[in-house]
Amino acid sequence: MPRASSFTFASYKVDAARSIVSFSYRVEFESGRVRTYTDRLYFKDVAPGLWEKVPTAVLEPTLRALLLMLGINYWAVFPTKDIHIEGFALTPEQARFWDSMYLNGLGEFFYDMQMDFHDLIAFPYDASLVAPTPARFERPARALLLNGAGKDSILSAEMLKASGTSFDFFAFAPTPAHVRIAGLVGAKTISVSRRRDLRVEFIRSFFGISSAYPSVSTFTFVATLLAELLGYNSIIFSNERSADFGNLTYKGLAVNHQWCKSSEAEKMINDYIQSYITQDISTSSLLRTYSELEIVRRFVKYPKYLRYVTSCNSYFWLPRPMQHLMRTGYWCNECAKCVFLFACFAAYLPKREVVEMFGADLFAKERLLPLFSSILGIEGSKPLDCVGEPEEMILAMHYAARRGGYTGEPAMQLFREHFPTSNDLEKLERSVFTSEPIS
Repeated sequence: MPRASSFTFASYKVDAARSIVSFSYRVEFESGRVRTYTDRLYFKDVAPGLWEKVPTAVLEPTLRALLLMLGINYWAVFPTKDIHIEGFALTPEQARFWDSMYLNGLGEFFYDMQMDFHDLIAFPYDASLVAPTPARFERPARALLLNGAGKDSILSAEMLKASGTSFDFFAFAPTPAHVRIAGLVGAKTISVSRRRDLRVEFIRSFFGISSAYPSVSTFTFVATLLAELLGYNSIIFSNERSADFGNLTYKGLAVNHQWCKSSEAEKMINDYIQSYITQDISTSSLLRTYSELEIVRRFVKYPKYLRYVTSCNSYFWLPRPMQHLMRTGYWCNECAKCVFLFACFAAYLPKREVVEMFGADLFAKERLLPLFSSILGIEGSKPLDCVGEPEEMILAMHYAARRGGYTGEPAMQLFREHFPTSNDLEKLERSVFTSEPIS
């Protein structure tokens, strides 16, 4: 693996006629070789004439932020503390933001790669620079909601509909699952696609470099540009309370698989947008106060989605032809997220419906016991996946046991050994729910 001696955030360029934005990164290697890599965003729903309607004072800081945000996928492959930015400079406060974004957003990456991150990230800044006052750019009162094809974004959509809030979905390269969910919700989807430099993707694959990065943070800055171009004043995500709780500590750094979905990351980015881009666009999460289990208990009130919801991340790695062949939701039934959500749905639905939905009874699969054990907090750390806290899993399995149908199954036996029925359910419910539980 060639080692980089310097990394430069080189340039960005808008091709308004085709609604394509290119971002370039230059890497100098210790051998003396210099290579430039290019990342592109494609905005197929943006008419060419819309670009010139965004004030330069709004568009330029947005593109600069995107150059730095998208660059995380390139710097992570060629990490070096010799970082340069061409064409503009950061204030000390902005540099601290990007230092934190890269450090915390790549926490899982550093752990996966067993990399020492200390003194590695230091964005350059101009101490004499004062950031200009963010420009005003009033947008229509409507929202862009991330369509993840899962239970969270579906629940947010239904909540927005119930409140009478005007919204559209947005998604990166929508899959058939995204299209199905948008059709069921009855919402339009604004599509964006991204093409990373294939040479860097080859290097990542060939050398086994971790692909963990703060995806939601990237989505937020892309959505900010969409809001400017197409006219939205708010960007809505469906990040839950459980995203605030991390997985482990690595070399003194708290590693959180869901850090980019956390309230800390969300506030950081919203403050950045409001301070350096425009105060007329904001971002927030509609489900922030809810635990995962509370989201499920609210979600099951909309049964029309149960056959189609796709909350297993493995789906998005399937070949596109295979995705097109599927007519219902996908569950791999092997990952921590499937295990956790099976328990959550089993808490509120009859066994027959849950097994039909997932295509298997996960409580009966003995090979999944290590995952049940770690999610329940019996041993090991919280899996590096989008799962809730042990209290949520414990409560979900208590509810599932009470509903009946799982007695004697391996996962339920493991649960009973460690969490007898005498457990204080009321205390658990108070910690998991924001309102009275519906068991």
